[in-house]
Amino acid sequence: MEIIKIALGDYPKYEEMLLRKDKFEKEAQQWHDEFVRKFGKYLIDNFVLKLECIRLKKMLAIAQTQINQGFNPDMDEIGDEVNEQMKSFNDDLDNLIAEHQAALDTKVCPEHVVQQVKKIYREIAKILHPDINAKTQKDPELLDLWNRVSIAYKCNKLEELEELQVLVNTALNKKGIDVSKFVIPNIEEKIQELEKKINEIITTDPYKFKFLLEDKAEVEDMIIGFEEEKKEYLEYKKGLEIMIQDLLER
Repeated sequence: MEIIKIALGDYPKYEEMLLRKDKFEKEAQQWHDEFVRKFGKYLIDNFVLKLECIRLKKMLAIAQTQINQGFNPDMDEIGDEVNEQMKSFNDDLDNLIAEHQAALDTKVCPEHVVQQVKKIYREIAKILHPDINAKTQKDPELLDLWNRVSIAYKCNKLEELEELQVLVNTALNKKGIDVSKFVIPNIEEKIQELEKKINEIITTDPYKFKFLLEDKAEVEDMIIGFEEEKKEYLEYKKGLEIMIQDLLER
């Protein structure tokens, strides 16, 4: 990580660190997407088995309770009751599947496009970022433009950013906003906050996925781990099915 050699509390350092934070946040999302692309199928398969084990365990517990109370368990009714209890888990599964599909649909941009996106974003951010330009948060038009810029930047949409750059400059000129006179209050405190935020981003997941995904041996070990986990779930599931069958045959 390159070092910024600018005096503490200086506006240029604040501006540069703010842009670096945005850069690392974007990279973290990209590494997250790559992680999900690489391991999503394993995550989904194992989560499906995990949910099936939870479902069977719940059914076994309810059936055992009913038998202890002197009732003959109706497994269809128990199944319906457990399925109702499992709704939140199934929602989590649906979200995981959707996340995997979204990662698969995300296209990897050529490096020259990424660099041009970065360049235009930096130019826009220096005059429109809400933490630099206080008027952005107060002006609905500027805030809408900034939100669109943020999305285009994260998605590497070069053409959209080029168009937005024109719209931003036009809007600022129309409103008579002088971008050379920005004043950042409590700038030293904000620099310290940015330092902490940047360190947090680059030392935690999903940014740390970068080091895993760049190591072929680590990737292979991860896949082996998923396969072993799958075997464990399959054995556990089989054991629960046998226990339920034995319970009903007593």
